[in-house]
Amino acid sequence: MTRSKQIIVSAAILVSVTINSLIPAPPASAASASTSSMTLTQGMTSSSVSTLQSNLKTLGYFTYPTITGYFGTITAQAVKDYQKAYLLAPTGVVDTATQTSISHSIKKRLLLDDAMNFVHVPYLWGGATPQGFDCSGFIYYMFQKHGIPAVRTTSQELYNTGSSVSQANLQLGDLVFFAIASPGVIDHVGFYLGNGQFLSATRSAGIYPQSLTSSYWGPKYMGAKRVY
Repeated sequence: MTRSKQIIVSAAILVSVTINSLIPAPPASAASASTSSMTLTQGMTSSSVSTLQSNLKTLGYFTYPTITGYFGTITAQAVKDYQKAYLLAPTGVVDTATQTSISHSIKKRLLLDDAMNFVHVPYLWGGATPQGFDCSGFIYYMFQKHGIPAVRTTSQELYNTGSSVSQANLQLGDLVFFAIASPGVIDHVGFYLGNGQFLSATRSAGIYPQSLTSSYWGPKYMGAKRVY
């Protein structure tokens, strides 16, 4: 193996390890994309609270060592921390909006774990399969694979969907956008991985993790959207 290939492989492994260390693997009891019709509040004890705690643990917010099923002060604080991070009213009450947001976050966490399996799949203009991807084709493929509603579209069209997210508030699975060919014209998109990294289909390396603030990508950054 050449030195350049060793560097690329090592970088991909390093980023994969970084992603997996950000948030622990989903507990067996976590309901990866389910929501409850019941509003969950402090003082409750139920299996729905257990599921909430498991999902918040997966996302890194519930740090108590045991899934108790009791909605006490620790769970309430975990809920508030999640709500603040995802720009929801930090009430500590798990209403429908919070439950939906958590289920979406769990699904995107699983999507990103899976997306790392495609590192080094080659770039193919118009490609949207594991035989080759372009940047928006990769987004479409991963969304479809993980049951997230999507249509095959361009980076610019994707940018016109969802809610804007500041760089300081980026969360796992948010879409980040760039202008490569012409200043101010969006023509590239990737998944935010956390820790200042994103994953996208590049002409030079195929599917590959990159630094959001590198000397190449930083000046081309155009913003981010949360589309799910």
